[in-house]
Amino acid sequence: AASREALTNAAKFAADAGPVHLYAEIENGSARVFIDDRGPGFDPDAIPNDRRGVRESIIGRMQRYGGRVQIRSGPGDGTEVELAVEENGR
Repeated sequence: AASREALTNAAKFAADAGPVHLYAEIENGSARVFIDDRGPGFDPDAIPNDRRGVRESIIGRMQRYGGRVQIRSGPGDGTEVELAVEENGR
């Protein structure tokens, strides 16, 4: 569900800037998913508290299941979202 939200955001905000890329690695009880776009980017630290898409639908979901999220983005730099979860919840 978190990767679906990240893909939805990329399609909504970056579709005009080029393709959206999805890459997944699943092995030995762990999974990592990367969603990458060349859109306008944003400052992840400046997301208002009332914006639930990234905060709850991506970060909150991953935290509830013991996963982690890294969002690499900046104004004008596109966005890469990395989602990771391991079988033992690390």
